[in-house]
Amino acid sequence: NSMMMENQQEPHEGSEEERPIANDDAQSQAKHADALNSMEKPEGDDGKRDGNNDDDDAVQERRNDIVEEGTGAKKAAFLSMQSERIKQEEIDFRQRLQSTGTCGLIKSFFVNWYSAMLVFIFYLISLESLFSIALSVSMTIMTYYSTDDKDSFNGGIMNWILLSFSVITPMSSSISMAFGRREKALADVAALTSTLRNLYMAHACWDWSKASKSEPTGRKTCDMDWLQHSDDILHSINGLCEALTRSLTLPSTSRARHRVTSKGKAEAEAGQKLAFHLHRSKLKHLTYITQLCEELKRQGLPPNEATRIRQWERMVNERLESLRFIKEYRTPQALRSFARLFSVFLPPFYAPYYAELAQQLDSLGIGITFSVLTSIALTSLFESLTQMEDPFVGLIALDGIHVQDELVRKFRIELLDVRDDLYPDALPFVAEGDSVLVDSMSSPSFPEYRLFAED
Repeated sequence: NSMMMENQQEPHEGSEEERPIANDDAQSQAKHADALNSMEKPEGDDGKRDGNNDDDDAVQERRNDIVEEGTGAKKAAFLSMQSERIKQEEIDFRQRLQSTGTCGLIKSFFVNWYSAMLVFIFYLISLESLFSIALSVSMTIMTYYSTDDKDSFNGGIMNWILLSFSVITPMSSSISMAFGRREKALADVAALTSTLRNLYMAHACWDWSKASKSEPTGRKTCDMDWLQHSDDILHSINGLCEALTRSLTLPSTSRARHRVTSKGKAEAEAGQKLAFHLHRSKLKHLTYITQLCEELKRQGLPPNEATRIRQWERMVNERLESLRFIKEYRTPQALRSFARLFSVFLPPFYAPYYAELAQQLDSLGIGITFSVLTSIALTSLFESLTQMEDPFVGLIALDGIHVQDELVRKFRIELLDVRDDLYPDALPFVAEGDSVLVDSMSSPSFPEYRLFAED
């Protein structure tokens, strides 16, 4: 404002005078303020225009330059403020979560136990658990009262080897396999997003100009809108990730009922048909990405660089197929059915052992408690297996992958950040199918960014 006030005191020399742009920031800002003053003077005053078309075009061109340079300066100032704000939030977050002193350790101890209890109750207690508990308690009470007057009764001779080998060992193996599938899916998602990010940067900024040549080479000599080209591949990447997210988050159609019941088979057929249509949509987006690489080759992209892009396209295709197979093919169905049945029905058959324990300790409550704990332990172990069975249900299971966040929300913001860095003066990106402008600075997760983007 002070620069503008100073410039208002000096006569403006006219818009047609061309002066070189200095490197000094103060001179550049003075030039912008001087131009704004000349454009803001009302007609009829000292700055009245003479109606010359050349002068009007020059003024309009200078106005566009001022708007673009002003937007870049404003964005740079905002990013600096954003960096300081994030740094302060990081400091506050570390201080808030750091346990200090005895009081902090005691508080963490109780909070962790409380959280573990909530997880156990809401995620591991199922209908199978309640059914098994009811069977165990009823059979324990019946055995206790029916053998109370029999001195020859000895329930302690029952062997627990059957329980450990027939239930616990198969479920432990199934959990290990399910966890391995989850880790493989995480690795595929990470490789997919990183490769797609590299593909976008290759199309958006790779140049093949040669410094040894005196005449211009590379992108500068191409009659092509590179911003539109980069936005085209950004549209394709967004569409591919959205189709992949929809296919991975479909309801599971590989349970036992989908193999042996008529209604389950119909559900599985409908789900597989829908998943196939979504897979075809992914392949269409990938085909368009390949065609965009051909466009780069026609513009002069060297063969070695095109080969690298082709390699990344092949890696994307491999990851898509790997994620599709992880979704459709699960751990052994027979093993899961075996574990489901024996985790529910085997603990009640140990009712003689629970009754013998109650008679020896002269406490029916202890025998019932032990039967309940045994049923809960086995059914909860099986429930943890089912939680890990489909790794793409992050909103339902505790350890599921949040596919929508990783492939759509966060990944789109990351790509738009790259777009902002490469094309700082470009208009906000409009995603296909979105009703509002999508910009990295107008993310729903950061409402204060939206104010700047709208402004």
